[in-house]
Amino acid sequence: MASTLAPLNLNFTRKALNNVDDVAGRWQFEGGSVTQNNQHVANYASTKRVTHNGTDQDGQNTASVTTTIFFIGSHPPENITLEGAHDFSSGDQTGSVSASSSAHRARIGKQYTRDGPTGNVQILG
Repeated sequence: MASTLAPLNLNFTRKALNNVDDVAGRWQFEGGSVTQNNQHVANYASTKRVTHNGTDQDGQNTASVTTTIFFIGSHPPENITLEGAHDFSSGDQTGSVSASSSAHRARIGKQYTRDGPTGNVQILG
């Protein structure tokens, strides 16, 4: 049976970006707001991990990335967590939904992409 869940199209606006270097590589922490159809619907927090001699070899300029979207309106907030890979050359990301609150459980396992230059995120249905 094919999924009837519509894709979720969001736009991320970065408000913070901080790097923390350690002996094994670099952590990058990002946060900001999320809009849907030009309406502020959520906030997000993202963590990227660069590992020396792991994510920076063979022409890759990449990091593992985990992003959680915190939807506005309830406490604790409804949420979706994305996990995947971040390409520093383009800013693009790809991966899937790894966890969510019950309101978004049908999206667990669905693929996502993030367009680096625009901040557009699409979570497939």
